[in-house]
Amino acid sequence: MLTKIQVWKKLNEMGVNKSLAEIDAVLSQIDQQAILNEIIQNRFRIEVWDKQSPINGVPAEKIIARDDVLDDGEVYLVYVDGNLIYLQPHDPFQAGIVAMTSENVMEIAQRHVEQIATQYADEQVFEMVLEQLL
Repeated sequence: MLTKIQVWKKLNEMGVNKSLAEIDAVLSQIDQQAILNEIIQNRFRIEVWDKQSPINGVPAEKIIARDDVLDDGEVYLVYVDGNLIYLQPHDPFQAGIVAMTSENVMEIAQRHVEQIATQYADEQVFEMVLEQLL
């Protein structure tokens, strides 16, 4: 979620001078959480990989041979607008290569998607603020 300070900094980098009050007035009219939820719901898809199906034409055997794909761990795929953007073979929120289990893989994947989608939402919100202020 964008703060008024973050927007102010981005605007200043663009050479646009607006007060924090002006920025705050526009930001307060935007439901950033709703934008984030819509992006996650409409643009993102998560799959837990079965470790047997090819991915983008690459045989499963070749993917499993990677050093970071653990025999006892789950792997999830993140799609944005139908395009695969992440093949995640371990917990991205822990140092090192930590296996994900069938019990926690979806929770981790959803957290990862929320993190990625927040960047998309922030861009959309910034554009909305920019349109209102210019």
